[in-house]
Amino acid sequence: MQRRPYKAKGWEPTLMCPNKDCDNISSKLCIVEEKIISSLKDWLKDYRIDYDDYVLEAKNKKKSNYEESISNLKKELEVQNKKLANVYDFFEEGTYTREMFSERCKIISSTITNIEANIKEFEKQIEIEEKKDEGKKALIPKVENVLDIYPNLQTAEEKNNLLKTIVKRVEYLKTEKAIKKDSDPTNFELDIYPNIG
Repeated sequence: MQRRPYKAKGWEPTLMCPNKDCDNISSKLCIVEEKIISSLKDWLKDYRIDYDDYVLEAKNKKKSNYEESISNLKKELEVQNKKLANVYDFFEEGTYTREMFSERCKIISSTITNIEANIKEFEKQIEIEEKKDEGKKALIPKVENVLDIYPNLQTAEEKNNLLKTIVKRVEYLKTEKAIKKDSDPTNFELDIYPNIG
């Protein structure tokens, strides 16, 4: 869909498909804009509620699961380090031959390396979750700001660029013409995909 400006005075720009074979029916751009802004306001209201629930439940649960896994892995790491120390003791006491010592060290060292890699991965996941949380938290004032500024912008380009900061894309579908007096000019569907990031 694209914006079609009219040069004739009194005619408002429309949103239309440039493909002449397309069944999607055009609408006045101002009506589509109003519906997008209204939808974003509704979305923001729901998002605030969802975000609060997320902060209280999902975020804390996921993070505590990762932290618990790290804690368990660190305990296992201590056990493996003690085993490795024992292997050195057994070798020094002569209980282990050089081959036995070498084999046991290799096995335990490999286990330690795997545990350390798992700890790093869980720490990375915690960091990712924290960044996601920061992004989700920052989105609320960002959308509020866009909704505040949008009505004051003068050009279609400014409005479009501003919307792109919070919206990935908008899908528009209209299948019925609004040509009768009592027909609804808002009888179209919008699917808005916020840029949550």
